[in-house]
Amino acid sequence: MTYTPPTGTTAAEDVLSRLKSAGVDVLLANGGTDFPSIIEAYANTAESGLDLPVVHTITHENVALGMAHGYYLATGKPAGVMVHVNVGLANAVMGLINAKSENIPVVMCSGRTPLTEGNRFGSRSSPIHWGQEMRDQAAMIREVVKWDYELRYPEQGGAIVDRAVSIAMSEPRGPVYLSLPREVLAEAKPLPPHRPGSNVAPTSYGAAHPDAVRAAAKALAGAKRPVIISQSPDHLAGFEPLAALAEKHAIPVVEYWSIRQALPTTHPMHAGREPTPWIKDADVIVALNAMVPWIPEAVQPPEDCVIIALGPDPLHQAVPARGFPIDISLAGGITPTLHALSAALDEVATDTAHTERRARVASFRQAAAEGVAKRVAAGQGRPMNPAYVSKCLSDAADDKTTFVNELGVDPSVMEFRAPNTLFGSPLSGGLGWGMAAALGVQLGAPDRQVIACVGDGSYLFANPVACHQTAASLGLPLLTVVFNNGIWNAVRRSTLYMYPEGKAAQANTMPITALNAMPDHAAIARAHGAHAERVEDGADLPAAIQRALAATKAGQQALLEVIVSY
Repeated sequence: MTYTPPTGTTAAEDVLSRLKSAGVDVLLANGGTDFPSIIEAYANTAESGLDLPVVHTITHENVALGMAHGYYLATGKPAGVMVHVNVGLANAVMGLINAKSENIPVVMCSGRTPLTEGNRFGSRSSPIHWGQEMRDQAAMIREVVKWDYELRYPEQGGAIVDRAVSIAMSEPRGPVYLSLPREVLAEAKPLPPHRPGSNVAPTSYGAAHPDAVRAAAKALAGAKRPVIISQSPDHLAGFEPLAALAEKHAIPVVEYWSIRQALPTTHPMHAGREPTPWIKDADVIVALNAMVPWIPEAVQPPEDCVIIALGPDPLHQAVPARGFPIDISLAGGITPTLHALSAALDEVATDTAHTERRARVASFRQAAAEGVAKRVAAGQGRPMNPAYVSKCLSDAADDKTTFVNELGVDPSVMEFRAPNTLFGSPLSGGLGWGMAAALGVQLGAPDRQVIACVGDGSYLFANPVACHQTAASLGLPLLTVVFNNGIWNAVRRSTLYMYPEGKAAQANTMPITALNAMPDHAAIARAHGAHAERVEDGADLPAAIQRALAATKAGQQALLEVIVSY
């Protein structure tokens, strides 16, 4: 039986227009049979006059989530992602895990297979509508979103969208989920509620409690060997006020498993990316939004060391088991708390010369530079090492270049002078993040040169055909550099760490680590119109990088497959 579509504004139009008014400018969509009312809403904009988010068709759900992740990193704005019922949501789970791990606000929407078998517009019309039914579709992602809801009535649309965006953007930020049943989307929206317009009111944190800030400042003022371990600072604020605080009070800053930059690498207090030499004799440690400031099995701070945890959630409550000590909790907004801590430290510090500390960091930086030079020099041949490739890429970049790194470049040999020139993969480790996130950064920052640096395994996990097709479809001139060593090196290293003298370490080929019969990565990219090259000799790399960058500057995506050995 055919039912007449409703007249007037539909719930789908209301949801979409409310997303736009709530600050969601982009919708990354992977459609399904639950999308007819969404599609009709976009097709009807000339007549409806509604302002909807710009919609982009993305050919794999995990690519859409990675792009939403990167889009936020580039713009500070949440993206919307819309996928097909339970099967589409299942493909999106890994991307949501990554977003949750790194406090990325995403408005995740999926359809809900029709609940009714007839007598309603939008009822089941295909065998898959029975096959895709679940008792609790949201259960598969409930642990990794801040909030979830299933739209039940058309009049709810506006208020529910406002609530979703408000919660996603509240500190600590993160993804939210809205389930959209097909029948509800197709219904006519009743008359507007008594309060028109959007009502988005996210919670923002100010500085931590003044008493805690004073206690932290006092501890730092009396410290001889303080260190700041930064993992995920507020990249939208740039390098200040941390850069000024670290410089004035001679506090070394370590970017351990850095997801977002804390300082320019040229800063005199930038103390590298490995915390162990600084942790072992520290008397005060500031864990700056660091879920894992050090590896307890590898190093422990002295018993009398004061541990200061700073961030919107110093306990990192989403982690079920986490035993890092906290003596002073600076729970609050990262930037406001740093401003307050800097001001309090200025009041109580009696010595800002700290000649010995400055000399120690300078000596460390000199030794690190000498080590970098040796590693780079050792990897210029055939095959190359990642240090050499990373240095060549760094030399070719400027301050408007953004690197998105997933098990690719070695940041310790590179120079990053400006904010937002390096983003690292989340600690959740969902592979395939890097290339998709780089596409999102490029979408959000079209004036920047974006370079995705990924391992060969990460490239395969990224659904490269979908990524390259998306780049071609949206005209995104991304440069992807695939570090091809033919193995899952992270898996290999982990095995060697646990069984250094084991049988696997002695084997010619370690089980479950070799990526045999690798495809021609450059050919995959060329199939989508990319400039693509395979580089095997270090002498050929600088020129190849320049050719690839010239292609991207002309608006063409590019890929370099570099053969490396670790």
